[in-house]
Amino acid sequence: MKEIVSAWGDNTNGQLSNGTTDGQAETPQPIKGLEGVRTIEGGSGHIIAIMEDGSAYGWGRNGFGQIGDCSTDQQTEPVRVKLDGIKAVAPGGGHTLYLLEDGSVWGCGAGFFGMLGPDNMRVHPVPVRIDAPDNIVQLSSGGSHALALLDDGTVWAWGRDDCGQLADGDQTGKRPGSLVQVHAGREYPLRALPAQVEGISEATFVATGGGHSLVVHQDGTLTTWGLNDCGQLGDGATTGRKREYRTPVKAQVSGVKAVAGAYHHTLILLQDGTVRACGINDRGQCGDGTTVERATPVEVLGVTGATQVVATGGGGDDNPGDAGHSIAVGADGTVWAWGNNDFGELGLGHTELQTKPAQVPNLTGVRQVTVSGEVPGFRELPGGGSTIAIHTEK
Repeated sequence: MKEIVSAWGDNTNGQLSNGTTDGQAETPQPIKGLEGVRTIEGGSGHIIAIMEDGSAYGWGRNGFGQIGDCSTDQQTEPVRVKLDGIKAVAPGGGHTLYLLEDGSVWGCGAGFFGMLGPDNMRVHPVPVRIDAPDNIVQLSSGGSHALALLDDGTVWAWGRDDCGQLADGDQTGKRPGSLVQVHAGREYPLRALPAQVEGISEATFVATGGGHSLVVHQDGTLTTWGLNDCGQLGDGATTGRKREYRTPVKAQVSGVKAVAGAYHHTLILLQDGTVRACGINDRGQCGDGTTVERATPVEVLGVTGATQVVATGGGGDDNPGDAGHSIAVGADGTVWAWGNNDFGELGLGHTELQTKPAQVPNLTGVRQVTVSGEVPGFRELPGGGSTIAIHTEK
């Protein structure tokens, strides 16, 4: 059957790819002319689709050139990325990283925090090559940092490090490529060169949130570090909880298959197809039927047989309450959504928040879902969340 791509939610940055920035969609809307998509990933207001032929197209927020089309123009319809032979993509807060078939890593957009290397710490709409290992099998971009999973099970990190995102511990600011960026009178330590995260081995999956990092291991355990202001690391600490961890800690969960990080909450897909969540829950992001913050992972109600989870949420280090929604895809091709819904980003036909998962109606045969995160009000072109899916056409 023919596959198509549909989008719903906010359209402030053109996330719906309908040629405008008007309004929002509370139900899935097909994106015209986008066929032959292999995979699709969302960043903070922008979306990238990799095609079967290794080319890529992007749309949405592009003020930093994060799409990679050699412009800084907002794009309300798909435009061609100026790279070929693309294997994977990892969009972040204001940047995008591309992994090519030849093993090289390229990046574009905001390089202020070292995401594009020490020589490109500025706005860079033209993709540039990053000095990274050539045996990377997976990339993940957070707000302003990145993780790379190598084929030997090690994990490398680079970018912003003010909340311990890179797990450098007492070596923060001392490893090669370490710099300090001053922004709005505040100093931000960073590392502009990828370096191996010490103590991490046998990794099988990596993910990033706005300011935290997540690694799944062969034995099904989950290691986390970085920002923990809302309990998003899942270490179970409540009284006297540390705001940030600069070295890895174990989350209180086992049997993990994959994870997804937002700015202030985390979704955990278990090997049995159920889902756990931790972190901020003011809009029901954890899907446990409450709005109580969770430092220990709790079961997401009613979700079984899941094959993929994605999560998003805006805000900054000092502003955790900028919404956020969560999505799970079932083995039967259905989609379940919960959390914030101010812009219809849950696809349920209304804008009421959901503290429990609800099935997205009239959407079946879904192969993959991604989310484009909320852009906080203090950022350029602020807006709400949106969701994008690859699915069979009815």
